[in-house]
Amino acid sequence: MNLTINIYYTGKNGSAREFAKEMISTGIVDQIRKEKGNIRYEYFFPENDPETVLLIDCWENQEALDLHHKSSMMEQIAKLRNKYNLKMRVEQYTSFLKDNHDFETVIRERTATRKFKDKKVESEKLNKILEAGRLAPTAKNLQPQKIYVANSKEALDKIDKVSPCRYGALTVLIVCSDTSIAWTKDNYSTYEMDACIVATHMMLEATNVGVDNIWIEMFDKNEVKKLFGLEDHIEPICLIPLGYRSDDYKGNPLHNMRKELSETVTYV
Repeated sequence: MNLTINIYYTGKNGSAREFAKEMISTGIVDQIRKEKGNIRYEYFFPENDPETVLLIDCWENQEALDLHHKSSMMEQIAKLRNKYNLKMRVEQYTSFLKDNHDFETVIRERTATRKFKDKKVESEKLNKILEAGRLAPTAKNLQPQKIYVANSKEALDKIDKVSPCRYGALTVLIVCSDTSIAWTKDNYSTYEMDACIVATHMMLEATNVGVDNIWIEMFDKNEVKKLFGLEDHIEPICLIPLGYRSDDYKGNPLHNMRKELSETVTYV
């Protein structure tokens, strides 16, 4: 299993950023990266919050993390943290290296991948992903979703014509909905909502089986219908590129910048 720790350092007048810069310039970061069992140690500087710095710290196992905590560098880090009078918020979670993760790991690890390896998704995993979509809830259980799997060269060339966001993935799901059978009431149809629920199920299952993915809305829907010969009542909703992230893809540093529940939830 891997252990990932997200540490949010917050200060005043840019002190958190100065702390991170000194950690880097003094060589402490490089030393930690060379420690046995360290997978990742990286600072991110969110543009939307100049007073906060995010540290993503990943270790192969608990033993490696414990040895790190006992190292002499911890005292140096503590002194720097006190020097800049920083507050810390720590999130820690575990990633199990197996085909099926616990649900919390899945929802934490799912993230948008924008650079894929030249490697196809195995048919067994693809079928699991599609099955997750089949089991997704839809209004009145009418199941209006229509999923088209683009993984031939011809199909992927068409995807490239309608969107710049394939990112090299060798499989792309075209998630559509049949407006003629989706539940409708008072001039409102759930066709788009149903398809979004299906898409979310498939993305989470993809993460569960170790397949990276991304939700794409930036595409020409009319051109998709034309190039893939879709009937008028079949509406494209989103594209989901699937595959394995490139080794040099670092991910979106803003992914873990989540609002507190108090900002998004109101008890009434």
